[in-house]
Amino acid sequence: MKTLIVYFSYSGNTKRLIETINKQFNFDVARIERKEAYSDDYNTCAYVEAKKEVENHIHPEIKKINIDFSNYDKILLFFPIWWYTFPMPVGTFIKELKGYTGKVIIFANSYTNDPQYMVNSMKDLRAIDSKIDFQEGLFNQNAEKHINFIKNL
Repeated sequence: MKTLIVYFSYSGNTKRLIETINKQFNFDVARIERKEAYSDDYNTCAYVEAKKEVENHIHPEIKKINIDFSNYDKILLFFPIWWYTFPMPVGTFIKELKGYTGKVIIFANSYTNDPQYMVNSMKDLRAIDSKIDFQEGLFNQNAEKHINFIKNL
């Protein structure tokens, strides 16, 4: 079986991270994108759109990802922390992953180094689908540490 990287990135930081990591692996990659794009204005995106979604547990519609996930035994899921947990389009992706039987390994990054954000994300992801085998990957680590971690999976 194969490994797939799935990621959400608003500013491009997470995208650059997975591109650097994937130079070592050449895994298939899919991007989670909100169907209606977030505002280009950071303050509107963060303090209005994203905050409203998190506070109200809104999982917005995302663009279709045309991948048969059953072809992969591992999904490496990368995202930034938004409002102490994952961005809500990631929740939409998890809802659409229903029935997936492989492992979903979580990698998150944040501007602060509070490990509670990873705890929150894992708890919140499991609340969406408790049947998925979520495993904790790395939180706030550089590309080299990610590469070494993934090599040892």
